[in-house]
Amino acid sequence: MKESITAMYARKNFGRLLDKTALLGESYVIERAGRPMAALVSVDRFNEILDAGSEVEATLENLIKRIKGSKSKKLEKAIFEAREAVSKVQL
Repeated sequence: MKESITAMYARKNFGRLLDKTALLGESYVIERAGRPMAALVSVDRFNEILDAGSEVEATLENLIKRIKGSKSKKLEKAIFEAREAVSKVQL
């Protein structure tokens, strides 16, 4: 669950928020003056996000290689693969 909380609330309840994040997998968007400033997520979720980013980078690199001198069917397939990789990245 992604819940928005104020920075003051996060400061006052940091230990409890850490427990809920680590043990229950909850995540929070921390706001200051109504603006999102940061996110609190578990280490496992953070690593998933980093891994997904690496996968997207690799897919896009592959797309760039395929574009050079490719025919339209190859290009369409490469773009489809890139879209699928990007769709896996969910916060």
